[in-house]
Amino acid sequence: MRAPLSTPTTKWFPGGRIGRYVLISPLASGGMAEIWLARQSGLHGFEKIVVIKRMIGALQDDPDHVAMFLSEARLAAGLSHRHVVQIYELGEDKGSFYIVMEFVEGESLARVYKANRAAKTAMPVPIAVQLIAWAAEGLHYAHTLTDSEGKTRGIIHRDVSPQNLLLTADGSIKLVDFGIAKVASEETSSGKLKGKIAYMPPEQARAEQLDPRADVFALGVVLFELVSNTRLFGKMDDLEILNHLISNQPLPHCSERNAAAPKELDALIARAMAPQRDERFASAREFQTALENWLSATGQRASTAEIADYLNRLFPERAAERRTMLDAARKGEALSPELASNLFTSSGSGSVSEPSHVGRRANAMTDQDLVPTHDVSMSFEPPRRPPSKTPLFVALALGFLVLAGGGYAVIRPSPAVEVPDAGPPRVAPASLAIECTPIATVVLDGKPAGPTPLTLNELALGEHTVVLRAPGHHEQRRTVTLSAGEKLQLVFALEKDAPVPVVVDAGVAVKATPVVARANGKLNLRTTPWTSVYLGKRKLGDTPLVGVSLPAGSHVLKVVNAEAGVQSSIEVTIQANKTTSENLVLK
Repeated sequence: MRAPLSTPTTKWFPGGRIGRYVLISPLASGGMAEIWLARQSGLHGFEKIVVIKRMIGALQDDPDHVAMFLSEARLAAGLSHRHVVQIYELGEDKGSFYIVMEFVEGESLARVYKANRAAKTAMPVPIAVQLIAWAAEGLHYAHTLTDSEGKTRGIIHRDVSPQNLLLTADGSIKLVDFGIAKVASEETSSGKLKGKIAYMPPEQARAEQLDPRADVFALGVVLFELVSNTRLFGKMDDLEILNHLISNQPLPHCSERNAAAPKELDALIARAMAPQRDERFASAREFQTALENWLSATGQRASTAEIADYLNRLFPERAAERRTMLDAARKGEALSPELASNLFTSSGSGSVSEPSHVGRRANAMTDQDLVPTHDVSMSFEPPRRPPSKTPLFVALALGFLVLAGGGYAVIRPSPAVEVPDAGPPRVAPASLAIECTPIATVVLDGKPAGPTPLTLNELALGEHTVVLRAPGHHEQRRTVTLSAGEKLQLVFALEKDAPVPVVVDAGVAVKATPVVARANGKLNLRTTPWTSVYLGKRKLGDTPLVGVSLPAGSHVLKVVNAEAGVQSSIEVTIQANKTTSENLVLK
C-alpha cells in the first residue's frame, strides 16, 4: 500500500524542538532531505547527540518516494549490531517525515585509504583483515535477521563499499547505508542498477536477482584494494567495468598487484571475489571465519586499541576537532559552516554539483583522488577543503542520502540579493544534434545540412523533417517536434541495402519481396548526467541501462533529469539480435 502524501509546513531552525530533540545546527541540505545535528536531553543530565534526516522537497508529494523513505526507516531500524550503525526512530513533524540516527565519530575506509596514499603508506594487512572480518560479521547479522514469526528476512545490502564502511574512533568498524538494501524475494527491476559499479558482482551488473553472496563479493573487493593498495578496475570507466563483469572475465589476484600479499590470504580474497557465485564463500559468516582463522594461524590479530592508535596517527588533528565540535553541540551553539562541513563527511562521498546517479568514472577509490564519488543509486560527497586540513569524519548513518536526484550541499548563509525585473521572458531556441553510423548526409526540411556528426543550433520551434542518406544504405526519415529550449539528440544506424532475390516464374525473372521477421535487440545506454529513460509512457529505467530488450528498429526515447535541467529526446536504432551501446553527454 502506498504511503500517504505529506507536505512539510514548517521551517526548522537551530534551537527548535522536534519531539524529544533540540536542533543544534544544519549540516547539509538537498532537494529531497536535509541533515541536522541535534541533542536529546533528559533527567539528571542525560544527554545524547544524534543526527536527524528530514524528508523535504517536491518528491515529498510523490507516494513512491515517501514509501521508499519509510521503507528505509523500517528496514534500518530493525538492525541492532555492534558493527551496524543504529537507527533510533521514525517521526513526523507537521507533515514532514524524519529519521533519527546514531552519531558516530570516525573515518570511512575510503578516507583512510586516501590518507594512506597521501602519506605514501598502506593500511597494515592485519588491521585490514580484522576490519573486513568484523564487517562480514555485521553483514551476516543483517543477512540472517528474522521477523516476528522467526522467518529470515533475507536482507541484502547491495552497496558494500569503502565509503559505507566506517572505521570508528574506538578502533571498530560499522556498516552504514542500508538505504538501497532489499530482501531477497524482491527482484531487481529490469534495466536498473543500484550500488557502486566497481564493487558489484557480475550477477548484480546483469540486474539479476541477488543473494547474500553479492555482499561477500563486494567485501572481497574492498579487502583486495586495501591489501593491494590499488583500485581493482584501474582507470576503467563505468561501462567498461560493466562489460567486464557481464562477460565474466577473470579478475586479477591481489598478489599480482602486491607481491608481498600473503599467499593464503590471496586465495581467500580470490574466493570471495569469484565471478561465479557458487565458487564464493557461501555466507558472510564463512568469509569472516576464514579471515579470523588466517589471523590466528599467523598470530597477527589486531586489537581495537591498536586500530584506534593507528587511526589517531593517521588523523592527528581529529581529537581536537572532536572536542571543539562536541563542546559546541552540548552548549547548543550553532556550528560554523567550516565545522559543519567537517562534520558532514558522510558515507558515499561525492561532488554536490551533480545528482547521485552514475554517469561518470570513479565509482571506487581512484589513484588520483581516493574519496569515492557517486554510486548508481544514491550517495553524497561534500565540497573538498584544502588538503592541509584533515577532516573529522562523522558517520551520519544515513540510509540513502539522496532520493532520486537530490544532491546535497553544506549550508552556508548568503545575503539576500534583489533581482531586477528582466521583462518578458526570452523564448529559448531549440537545438538538434545528429549522429549516424556510417557517416551520412543530413537533409533538414528538404535542404542539405551537412554530414554527420552534426549539431544544428538556433532552430525554429515546431515540426521538422530529418532525412539521413548514405550510399549503399537504406534512407531513414524522422519527423521531430522541437519545443522551447529543447536539446534533441538523434542517433541513427543505417542498414545496408540487401540484395533483392530473383525468382523465375514461367521462365521470366522477377524480383521477390523479401519477408523480414520482427526480432529484438538490446540497448546499453549511459548518459552524463544520469537520466530517467522513457519509451512513450513506459519507463525503461535510470541510466546506465544495461541489456534492455527492444524491438529492432528506431525508437525515440525521452531522457529526463529535472535537477540537472535535462529534458530531451534521443533516437536510437536497435539491430536485430545485436546490442547497441550509446554513451551520450547531455548539456
